[in-house]
Amino acid sequence: MSVLMFDFDLTTGRARVVDAGSPQTMRLRDGVVERIAFDAQLPLGMFEETDYVEQDFQVQPGDRLLFVSDGVYAVASPKGEAYGDAALARAIQHTRLLPAAEVPRAVLRELTGHRGSPTPDDDALVVCLDWRGR
Repeated sequence: MSVLMFDFDLTTGRARVVDAGSPQTMRLRDGVVERIAFDAQLPLGMFEETDYVEQDFQVQPGDRLLFVSDGVYAVASPKGEAYGDAALARAIQHTRLLPAAEVPRAVLRELTGHRGSPTPDDDALVVCLDWRGR
């Protein structure tokens, strides 16, 4: 099972993260979108004896985080072009003024246009979190 686990300290914005599979994290900070790469570890349950290592991640007030599954960034167009980081970054920029709760629907609508079909071949998860600090 692919999982991205966040233990988020609401007081400081510090997160401890375990990347166990394929979810990706994108951050919008000061108008710039970037993919946050964590050390990939084996999906949960793949091997019983797997030890998972936490990584530290700091969120600043004003950051917007998007967590997306491979059913978003790896979706191919009818020509076989992956949606990828560039298209996802454009979608995040286009939705930057929307409330966080409306962003997943808007990104998935754009993804449907890229895919060229209303029926997905894979699950497509988008979660949006705005961190405003205390």
